[in-house]
Amino acid sequence: MEHSSAACDCCDRKTMNAQIRETLVACENEVIDVARKVVKGASDPFSGVIKFLEGRPENSSLHGYHVNRVLMETFGSRDEIPGLIRAIASHVREVIRQSNVISIINEHPTAERWGNFIIKQKEKIRFEVGREKDCLVLKNIAGLVGIEHGIECPLEKILVQNGKLVVTLNMGFLHPQKVLDL
Repeated sequence: MEHSSAACDCCDRKTMNAQIRETLVACENEVIDVARKVVKGASDPFSGVIKFLEGRPENSSLHGYHVNRVLMETFGSRDEIPGLIRAIASHVREVIRQSNVISIINEHPTAERWGNFIIKQKEKIRFEVGREKDCLVLKNIAGLVGIEHGIECPLEKILVQNGKLVVTLNMGFLHPQKVLDL
């Protein structure tokens, strides 16, 4: 059997795989750098994360692994990630933006404690991003439930105002609001 010093198909595939891997790592690092700059440059971390998601290309998927890396790289550790962000993004499989609607598909339902308040997320979360009185607002929320003192109510709206979050709950005829620190 004659052995040639010319590159064979096997060697070409290894080189091509390494080049593809390098390209993917570079793209991933670029997404993380952009996300970190957007989040750090925002008036508050919650608005920054929403702004980053809102700025993603329409109908393109952002895998949960990237979401977790962005959060860890931006905030340093899981404990440093603000409560509401952790509640919304704790078990993400995929995030998709369609116009001003963000859809989050989670691996499984979960709950996160946020002070005395507990936020339960379902496997699918959906909300519309808008502005109200020059403040960021998430509205038409589906898949997020707030629990306090054993009472469980769907979240209707989250308004970011003066460094606070005003969470409106949907209790049928009543729409109580809870003001929480970021």
